[in-house]
Amino acid sequence: MMPLNHKTFTMNNLWMNICTLAVALVASLTVVRGLSLSNGETTLSRRGFASTIAGGVAGSSMLFIDPNFARAEDTIATPLARFEDKNCKFSIDLPSEWIKTEQSLPDRRKIILYIKPDSNQKTLFFIAFTPTRDDFTSLGSFGSVDQVAQATILPKAELAAREGIESEMLTAVAKKQAYFFDYVQSIPSQPKTHFRTIFSLAAGATGGAGSVLVSITGQTPEADYASMEPLFNKVLDSYQNA
Repeated sequence: MMPLNHKTFTMNNLWMNICTLAVALVASLTVVRGLSLSNGETTLSRRGFASTIAGGVAGSSMLFIDPNFARAEDTIATPLARFEDKNCKFSIDLPSEWIKTEQSLPDRRKIILYIKPDSNQKTLFFIAFTPTRDDFTSLGSFGSVDQVAQATILPKAELAAREGIESEMLTAVAKKQAYFFDYVQSIPSQPKTHFRTIFSLAAGATGGAGSVLVSITGQTPEADYASMEPLFNKVLDSYQNA
């Protein structure tokens, strides 16, 4: 057996964090009180809990010259390449020079990551694919975008409050047959992180009656968000759902 080096350990931790976040995103969207197991595969049921994917807002003001300005220009120039998933019928531009990695999980979930080099794995985009039960026929089956947003606000999330997570939803918009969320989140002993997420539902993408919930998320430390925002805007604005 190959020894577990530091890089492998770090990547494994990253995968665990991403997988945990992906499951949390799914739980928040479905406003369920748990995950239903069917034939050994994880699918979404209407029995569940409302958890939070939001975050606390931290404002800052700059005097004279904004030090993020030059970095923002650099992010605007980041090369993008079109990512298309014909099965789930969507496409989006993603940074072509970022580190791409993919993992398929035993329960049919799949996660694709684009990690910004030299960001200590803190700035990245990821796409999570999660099969759902066949009674979810459209994104509206989960509720309106406002209902979903309200269900992810911190005061309604007892688990998040108990674990010391501070979070707030900034915006929640329905467009392009998808739900777009903008939020920040603070976890004890970790820096505040800014998230931009798209939820969409691909009907029949499982090859049968079931659908696939697609969540596309960009995240970066809140301290870096001002410089990363132009790139995040370009990426999310490029999203197309057939």
